[in-house]
Amino acid sequence: MTATIIDGKAVSQEIKEEVKVLTEKLNREHGITPGLAFILVGDNPASQVYVKNKAKACESLGFYSLTEKMPEDTSEEKVLAKIDEFNQDDRIHGILVQMPLPKQISEYRIIEAIHPSKDVDGLHPFNIGLFSAAKAWDEIMEKRLLLPCTPYGMMVLLDKYGIEVTGKRAVVVGRSNLGGKPTAMLLLSKNATVTIAHSRTANLAAVCREADILVAVIGKPLFIKKEFIKPGAAVLDVGINRTDGGLVGDVDFEAAKEVAGWITPVPGGVGAMTISMLMRNTLMAAEKKAGEINSKYETLNSKQTPKPEIQNAKKYDLEERTESFSKRVIDFVNDVPKDIVDSEIIKQLVRSSGSVGANYIEANESLSRKDYFMRAKISRKEAKETRYWLRLIKCNPAQEEERSALIQEATELMKILGAIITKSGGK
Repeated sequence: MTATIIDGKAVSQEIKEEVKVLTEKLNREHGITPGLAFILVGDNPASQVYVKNKAKACESLGFYSLTEKMPEDTSEEKVLAKIDEFNQDDRIHGILVQMPLPKQISEYRIIEAIHPSKDVDGLHPFNIGLFSAAKAWDEIMEKRLLLPCTPYGMMVLLDKYGIEVTGKRAVVVGRSNLGGKPTAMLLLSKNATVTIAHSRTANLAAVCREADILVAVIGKPLFIKKEFIKPGAAVLDVGINRTDGGLVGDVDFEAAKEVAGWITPVPGGVGAMTISMLMRNTLMAAEKKAGEINSKYETLNSKQTPKPEIQNAKKYDLEERTESFSKRVIDFVNDVPKDIVDSEIIKQLVRSSGSVGANYIEANESLSRKDYFMRAKISRKEAKETRYWLRLIKCNPAQEEERSALIQEATELMKILGAIITKSGGK
């Protein structure tokens, strides 16, 4: 058996293409360009290359970016002051301080100083707490939480290659705050049974052989041998180690691919996803900012905005409207050509969330206040998810008008259902 090679470069390019389209849309509709600020302290050659590549990605996607370079002996206070400056800058939606930092600077204090809404690396304790507290992956996606880029990229790769996570045994070799721990939490959110192994784990090879999904993030070149791998397992190699023979991962790739079912190469695997997920996080931070601006505008003008009359709503006012909307969504995604790369997964997500019509709200006295509120809340959630996935799905130019109309309809349904929730005592 030879493993399927998970092509991180190809998936990364798909993510960038999606981000570019949504960036243009954000700029066109809201006049907002995602902005990403880099802080580079010292002259570490690898760090300079990483920041240069990230800035190049920003340029290719239509982002605004700037790089603040500081000398090796820069004080922690100066770095903190620069972070505060970027926190206050409305042009900047994401702040990235390139690690590692010189010894006089505390990485923890630097990460903590970045405003959580601009923490596009997903490393702030507040953001880690949010996704760790989430009950499931669907909740993480619905709330659009900022996730650590490399673990986030791994989850996308598993999804893109149709590798089942729910109910599977996952072993993460490595317990770092940047890699192992968040990876374990995200796998857990998708209902995997997760073990975190490390350098002091007894019988490490035996523990790894139990894994349906094996993640190597230990930082030791070619550490994971063929004997560590369960036949048919998915092996994700996060390691990037420079050796005399070139870049290698934490997994002995040549031997492992003869046993594994899927495997990521180094380079070209998980590492290729990191910058793309950083770009996605920055776009999402900018979109959230646009949402805040719109919310403030709507609040200021609420007296001029007609409020839906929910109390006397007839069946066709809402029930048939949601039913019609659901049918139009399904028809739309079914018309998206199959030859458009990688739209099938998103199409399925649109189909499932587009079932808002299945949760009809009847504005009559037969429903208790509790039922009235719960049914409205479910429908609003589904309308919101539908709108999100409609924005991501690829379609032909001829379908853009229909997609825009569906997104607008989803937004209107969310407003109406929000009014129902408020009226029934919800929030």
